[in-house]
Amino acid sequence: MNKEEILEKSRAENKGRTDEMEMAVLGRAGSIAAAAGGLVCMLIVLLNLISKSSDPKVSFAAWSVYGLMQGALFLVKYVKLRRVHELVLAILYLLVGITALVFLVYLLFFKAV
Repeated sequence: MNKEEILEKSRAENKGRTDEMEMAVLGRAGSIAAAAGGLVCMLIVLLNLISKSSDPKVSFAAWSVYGLMQGALFLVKYVKLRRVHELVLAILYLLVGITALVFLVYLLFFKAV
């Protein structure tokens, strides 16, 4: 086999697969998106605290979404990489998200206004 045949065979085998460069870019984009989501949650909480019509439901809603999103991300990373660090972060974020969601549900349905 010459060089051209080897390259053509490799291209055929890898057709439809995501290349390493794209995977690295997607990973970096995911990290940036998660950080941006965290900043937006902080901004929502701060604006809610300083507003005249401050409502704790807004803060709990923001943190439940962020906590569950991050928890799912780290849980997938743990499943794929088997790093204990990822599992610990997944558990912590899921606890934050679930706790915020429980408080949100309580405030929405069980607390008298």
